[in-house]
Amino acid sequence: MTVADASAEQIAARGAERGTRGRPALSDRLPRAWLFPLLVFAATWVLILAAWRVSDAAYGQGHPWTWHFLFKDASWYLRIAEHGYAAKLQPPWNGPDAGRAAFFPLFPLLIHLAGYLTGGNYAIAGLAVSVVCGAASALGVWAVAARVRGRWVADYAVMLYCVFPGAMTFSMLYSEPLAVALSAAVLLSLLDRRWLLAGILGAACTAERPTLIIFVAVSGVAAAQAIWARGEWRSLLAPVLTPLGMLAYFGYLGRRTGNYAYWFYIERKGWHQHIDWGVHTLRVLLWLDPKDPRYKTFVVLLMIMAVATVAGVALMIAARLPLPVTLFGLLVVLLSIATYGTGTKPRFIWTAFPLFIGAAAKLPRYIYWPVLIVSAAILAFFIGWWPHHYVGPAP
Repeated sequence: MTVADASAEQIAARGAERGTRGRPALSDRLPRAWLFPLLVFAATWVLILAAWRVSDAAYGQGHPWTWHFLFKDASWYLRIAEHGYAAKLQPPWNGPDAGRAAFFPLFPLLIHLAGYLTGGNYAIAGLAVSVVCGAASALGVWAVAARVRGRWVADYAVMLYCVFPGAMTFSMLYSEPLAVALSAAVLLSLLDRRWLLAGILGAACTAERPTLIIFVAVSGVAAAQAIWARGEWRSLLAPVLTPLGMLAYFGYLGRRTGNYAYWFYIERKGWHQHIDWGVHTLRVLLWLDPKDPRYKTFVVLLMIMAVATVAGVALMIAARLPLPVTLFGLLVVLLSIATYGTGTKPRFIWTAFPLFIGAAAKLPRYIYWPVLIVSAAILAFFIGWWPHHYVGPAP
């Protein structure tokens, strides 16, 4: 056993010992420990259904579940799943059909495949894929936390993850839960030194979401550690394979348009997305953006999330998680802040799930439980309130 391996095991042991004090973890009381995150996820869905029903009653409405579930970007994923990308993808910008190209293919592909099982009902297929991905994400977060800090911390981490305001993507046809599930799988593969599997899963990540290109850096650092400590050159498989998903999609767009940078063109022209190194985020948080007065609730939410993010990063670093896990959390946060139009939106910060592991490991229980309750209340509020106030960007 190497020094690095011994250190990781000692950290996990300290995490398990720190909370138990002679008592078993909550998950240890179940027939199978891994059932715990699935039960927490199921409880979150009960909260989601209650928020839908209560909000409809409060507003005197009787909307079907699809009205809540197919919200904003959800319609884009559903359209791609049903019809694929636009038949014509040629600059200059030619309207909404071209805008589909901004959305990476893996998530709508899963919906399309599920459509064969639902007789072509893509709304039901989307719901099925969303629930499976959400459950997998909860299980993945729990598994990573259990691997690095023990089951006690894992139980608390997955509860915080499932009721964080960004978990409202469980209630919408959005790709974030799939991104978290795949990210957790990559991190577990890196921690277990399963380099080929990490590379394959990393390629799936970069076919699912452009921001997950950060796994090139994360797996590169893990490979550098393995080479330095053990001369494990095979570890380079992970960073080499990871970008293939993104490159394949860019290649597809390039063959159709003659422009291999077409995705970047669509992002700027259709969605006004680009790296501005945090200028827009700072302007919004300081109430300097011209749109701020129109979206006061949204800006207040971003300010709350900014504070929570700083606290989460500090707790994650204090928890001394393995370097690949910490680096992943930091890069997700930094990329969100540095990108125009994303900033500290709950659903983007939510995908930096190592922050929840750090919070579960370091927060005193007399602080943890109020945080959990307040977070769940904010989650329920935004699930019920936001669709009825269809203004501004989705949180």
